[in-house]
Amino acid sequence: MTYKSFLLFFIFHITLYTNLSYGQNKLVKTKFLQSDFDKNKIAEETFDLWKYKYLNSAEVKDTLNPSIFVDDRQINSLVNYGVQFKSKDLSVFNIFQHHEKWYLKVDFEKAVFNPRDSIIEIEGYVNGGWGNSNIKKKRKIKIENNIDIFIGVKRDTFVYHYYNKVVNEEKIEVKYKGKDVSNTTVLDTFPAFYFKHSAHYKTASQGKRYFKIQGKVTPNSLLALGDIGCYAEIFDIGSMVYSPKKNKRKKVNKKELPAYKVLIKDNIVLADKDKIKERKQDYYFYTEEAENYIVLRQYAKAKEQYALLNKKYNVIFARDIHNAIRCALFSRDYNNAFLWAEKLANKGISINYFNSKVFISLKKQKQWNRFSITYDSIYNEFQKNRNIKLKSELEKLVDEDQADYGLANRKDSRVLFETTDRVSDKLISLLKEEGYPTEEKIGVYTINDTIMMISPEFHVLFRHAIQKQPKNLEKLEEFLSASEKKLEHDNKRSQIYNFYYNSCFHIYKGNLYHSNSCGINEFAVRKMKFIFNNPHHFFIHTDNYIISEYNKDNPEDFDNYYENNFTYVLKLSDDWEFYDK
Repeated sequence: MTYKSFLLFFIFHITLYTNLSYGQNKLVKTKFLQSDFDKNKIAEETFDLWKYKYLNSAEVKDTLNPSIFVDDRQINSLVNYGVQFKSKDLSVFNIFQHHEKWYLKVDFEKAVFNPRDSIIEIEGYVNGGWGNSNIKKKRKIKIENNIDIFIGVKRDTFVYHYYNKVVNEEKIEVKYKGKDVSNTTVLDTFPAFYFKHSAHYKTASQGKRYFKIQGKVTPNSLLALGDIGCYAEIFDIGSMVYSPKKNKRKKVNKKELPAYKVLIKDNIVLADKDKIKERKQDYYFYTEEAENYIVLRQYAKAKEQYALLNKKYNVIFARDIHNAIRCALFSRDYNNAFLWAEKLANKGISINYFNSKVFISLKKQKQWNRFSITYDSIYNEFQKNRNIKLKSELEKLVDEDQADYGLANRKDSRVLFETTDRVSDKLISLLKEEGYPTEEKIGVYTINDTIMMISPEFHVLFRHAIQKQPKNLEKLEEFLSASEKKLEHDNKRSQIYNFYYNSCFHIYKGNLYHSNSCGINEFAVRKMKFIFNNPHHFFIHTDNYIISEYNKDNPEDFDNYYENNFTYVLKLSDDWEFYDK
């Protein structure tokens, strides 16, 4: 072989190798549309772009690049990681975390690939993110919602999720696994990737952000766009260019996305839609379904849910019996109403409960006389067997608690801690001896016989223990947890743990408002309207509203806050000072 022949063979071989390795051919596509990118979109709602200069202090030495795409879907609240917070002066301190992820939307205007040098040039706009939202906290620390855009080949790695200072540690003690925390305390580890060699473009921080980026494309190249607190938009442009048939038949579901998705609310990690579908049908599955039907005034369907609940569980909480009777009445199923009504006798509720106007039609039925005789018999038997000692001792503990907590003579934080510590010791001893004060043991508390109290006064003892964190709190929580599993204690719907810090609905000056940051949920709005316009007094559970106090000293601040950040829903009362009395 001559030198010239060898040279031609070598050039041909290299060209062939390049074409085979990158999948190029004479028919390679050079222009790409929005639909091409949409079909090659990957890892949706998965990655977030972390920037260490914002998220960790200078003391944390990390060898990774300043920007890295992190799969932090398993992130949890600090409290659920086991980080403990306690006020050093023993005053009440609770920490609540609220975490959301914002969506981005990429509109591609132009994309041209040059097969000669494997360079792609992409132009377009990015919408979404939190750049246009009213997030003062991020503004204060001068974080802008610039979108970082990369073209390159990713390198897989992992990152540590460090504790970041969130409180004034001169006043609040912070512990993790019994030790003081620092900004090197590792709470979790997440999978991640970064681009070591890449083309990069940074957009403006707000509005419709223009971008134009050029970069070399290989079969493994990705186009990735992201910023802190936003779902990254990632496209497999390597396949788009070199393997166009790979995703050609992929169906693109175009759906209208909200501005953001709430992931953690009041320290609770919210379930994904897939998890909701897989949710097991526990006690509260049936009650929530029934209450949703009640809100829609579909009482027959609600009645069916309560029937399923009754079939599966031997013990039903009084509030659910209260609802089930009404659903049966409004479905004109009087036999079913009587069956449910009889169950209240075992809860220590007298026949006078049925003096409420809603039961007029029930009392007109032929069965009423026979029912009332049977009911009184069951009720009298309950009175003979009820645990008078347990109820009496609980009421004494409430009196002891309120002697120091009462608004008229409330003591200072240290005295209140000592009171709660002492009362909790007595409470634990009582519960160990007598068991949890169930509705069947001590009865349901009522007002004027006809109004059921779903939150008994002794719950204040548990709530103060949660707030003050006495030395014996762990024992008390273990007891409550065990009682909850046995359906003795209705923890999910109690006021013991729920502080409703990041509620979507606020009551202010007698008006119901909906937070603009929560997005639009028509059913949630409808439920709130129903709760406050509920002539038949159904119990509808929600942990999504707070009553906001009126600031008499500086009313304009609160007025402006609600005007700028909330949407008016409904007037509840003209006597709005009622809520502050």
